[in-house]
Amino acid sequence: MKRKHRLFIVTGGLLLLCLLCIGFYVIRITSVTYIGNTRYTEEELTELLFDKPYSLNPIYCFWESNYGEKKQIPFIQSYDINFQSWNTIQIQIYEKSIVGYVDYKGYRMYFDKDGIIVESSQEALENVIKIEGLYFSHMVLHQKLPIEEEKIFNLILSLTQMLIRYELPVDKVYFDSDYNITIYIDKLRFEIGQDIYLNEKIAKVNDLLPSIMGLSGEINMKEFTEDTEEFRLKKDKE
Repeated sequence: MKRKHRLFIVTGGLLLLCLLCIGFYVIRITSVTYIGNTRYTEEELTELLFDKPYSLNPIYCFWESNYGEKKQIPFIQSYDINFQSWNTIQIQIYEKSIVGYVDYKGYRMYFDKDGIIVESSQEALENVIKIEGLYFSHMVLHQKLPIEEEKIFNLILSLTQMLIRYELPVDKVYFDSDYNITIYIDKLRFEIGQDIYLNEKIAKVNDLLPSIMGLSGEINMKEFTEDTEEFRLKKDKE
């Protein structure tokens, strides 16, 4: 009788374990919504965050979101998972603040408003300004852009923030050896020159752009003064 009793207990335990395992995979979170996400599609984020067959089990998801390590996802600083019900969650995404990038050894080195390199990727992000013309002997992720002259470093940050503030569709910004600035927008080139009256020059680019967008040529703003009112577009030869 004792042997049969033990066999019954073992069989029951195995059956319960099997049911728990089946339930672990079958009982799933069915509704996932995202807030604050602009870099990925919802399908891409779901694949990145829930990369195991049982990741969407509510018990496992609750444990991992509170006690596990967060996933390391490019361009994502952090995220919070909030349960609305046992099968419904809402995920708050906190993206890394990116204002521009420079090319380095085949990679795009994206930097934030403080000049910290926050991501190294071959992926091209939309609406992120490319900086050209500067030489870098090395780059280290999560450290500042290795620019010796603090003036140029501050200039890059000020300029990119101005361009973002005016929502200008800039393709790239080029610095020559004397740190003269040229802004490229579609087929247009704006010769900004030095950073004198920089904010006024960018504001003027914003004013001029609607009337010349689609044209090809150059506008020279190097001799800009407070009294300058008109600029001439030097069209490219076709």
